[in-house]
Amino acid sequence: MEYDRNVFEIDGLDEIEIENTSVEEIDSENINLIFLGIDKSGSMSVFQQDMKHSLTEFQHALASAKEADEILVARADFEDTITIGGYKRISEFDTAFQAGGCTAMYDAITGGTAKLREYRKFLKAQGVRVKAVFAVFSDGQDNSSQSSFAQAKDCIAYLNQEEITTAFISFGGAASTVAKDLGFCNILDVTSSASELRRAFDCLSKSVIESSKSVVADGDDFFQI
Repeated sequence: MEYDRNVFEIDGLDEIEIENTSVEEIDSENINLIFLGIDKSGSMSVFQQDMKHSLTEFQHALASAKEADEILVARADFEDTITIGGYKRISEFDTAFQAGGCTAMYDAITGGTAKLREYRKFLKAQGVRVKAVFAVFSDGQDNSSQSSFAQAKDCIAYLNQEEITTAFISFGGAASTVAKDLGFCNILDVTSSASELRRAFDCLSKSVIESSKSVVADGDDFFQI
């Protein structure tokens, strides 16, 4: 399958290392890269405090795991626009949350795929064994991206082909159909409530930790329910 090269713009090597964790800071030959795209659109405003709590618990769970030193997490926020952070140790994970705006999910997927692709390639060139998870949390469908559905779907197809775990948490069920249409191999449906939100991130942290224990690709068996 051919992929849109415009989606995969690669930064220079110096910029890649500045944005992410440098090789000198990595103490293991095995690294698990976790991309987490988070929907910050206005419809999530009623759950702001619950999201902050859930993100804090997610951070604590990963930081307490024996595999913590082998996990690097990049957080991407999307609403009207997107912000994609570098792959950093879980101790540096940002747990803040402020909702507002629309849903630029496709932009987060295309931008996140490019960032994951370039850093993964960089680490492999340094002799690091890399396993990766590309996860997205959303409560609705895209309504403000510059990227198209086709471009986002192309990115998920690329990730799946590269045996990178693709996972989607559909909060409230409205995003389930688009997640399936995009080609995510793992989809977790939860209802729109504070307790289900906490359950979703608890499941995500357990799944990330379990995934990091093995070098074998997760396929469609990622979520530890």
